[in-house]
Amino acid sequence: MMRWQWVMIPAGYLVLAACSGGSDEPKSPDDVLMEAENLVKPVPGLYRSDTELVDFDIPGIPPAQAAQIREMAGGLRGSGNNYCLTEAEAEEGFRNMAKRFSEGEQGISCNFTEFEADGSDLDATLKCTGPGGVDASIAMDGTVEPEKSTMRMQMSQKSPAIPGGEMRMTMEVKSERIGDCG
Repeated sequence: MMRWQWVMIPAGYLVLAACSGGSDEPKSPDDVLMEAENLVKPVPGLYRSDTELVDFDIPGIPPAQAAQIREMAGGLRGSGNNYCLTEAEAEEGFRNMAKRFSEGEQGISCNFTEFEADGSDLDATLKCTGPGGVDASIAMDGTVEPEKSTMRMQMSQKSPAIPGGEMRMTMEVKSERIGDCG
């Protein structure tokens, strides 16, 4: 069995990432954090998050192998994933999330090349590099409201470890407040 998931940028980065053009020059972490302040803050409580894999493509590989990898990628779908957003986390808004993405993890280094936030609209692009020649671009656009959000994320990842050298994926993540934390 292929170990392509080892080279994939961690799925957590898919929660906040997207594309709308922009420069390849990284924005400063301070600029990103200031821009994140322009987003509506969420209401604390219990949220349900649903993830839909919209598109998945690995160009240049045999159809049987592509079908097998698509099936494994289908496991990224998440229906009914519940989480509690505390009062402190809600007050912080999206600042901590933006900061976490800029810091990277597991040897992966990421920088926002675009991060535009205005009220409920978010448009961002994250460029990442990692071990083994991993090079990824993650783009996100969507809306955040006090009790729900919808984000469409597009990821393009290149790595010598990926059959065909490149993988492209589009996901949509919807979250909605369903009550108070238990």
